[in-house]
Amino acid sequence: MAIMRSEVKKSGGNWLGVKTGTLSKITCEKERFSSWAEVYLKFEFNVEGSEYPRTLKICGSFDKETNGQIKDCTLLKHITFLLDALGEQGGINHLGKWVDSNEHPVDNIVDYLNKYIGTKLTIFVYKELSKNGQTYTTVHNKVMADTPDAPKELQGYIDFLRSKGYIKEAPENMTQQSTPVVMNGSGTMSDIDIANL
Repeated sequence: MAIMRSEVKKSGGNWLGVKTGTLSKITCEKERFSSWAEVYLKFEFNVEGSEYPRTLKICGSFDKETNGQIKDCTLLKHITFLLDALGEQGGINHLGKWVDSNEHPVDNIVDYLNKYIGTKLTIFVYKELSKNGQTYTTVHNKVMADTPDAPKELQGYIDFLRSKGYIKEAPENMTQQSTPVVMNGSGTMSDIDIANL
């Protein structure tokens, strides 16, 4: 009989910061969030050093003129960042509808963008501090084409956002808030990594 040993998983890794991410999956969850989102797209990236994909969410509603046409807004900027990085010439028209580069309607944006699966982009992965005090690993909405200058340019952009307080990053020493676990009323356990149990 062979001797079996459990693999002790080490936490952490070098998967935060400016990275090259390979687009691996695109999903649309607009129907799930239709009460508030006109767009809800998730882009998953494989990042070297991470066994889990890192996700960029582009979601929200467009700001509109009084005539109902969309105007420049945060959601449009986030869409533009991604499409420019991919080299895609299509996008959103003045009515908030997806179109290709010839302004023909795109019925299913996920199917349309799936041609970019496998594309490498320069991304910024960080731990976002949410309003409820939890941390979530996410990809910042500013993504860039994978070029030699992109990492430095993206880092400069992120540094600027940090200096203005526009990125809600969790402090490096912060771990997820843990709730003590009561075991049969005999004690509590906290700050234990169950992967090593």
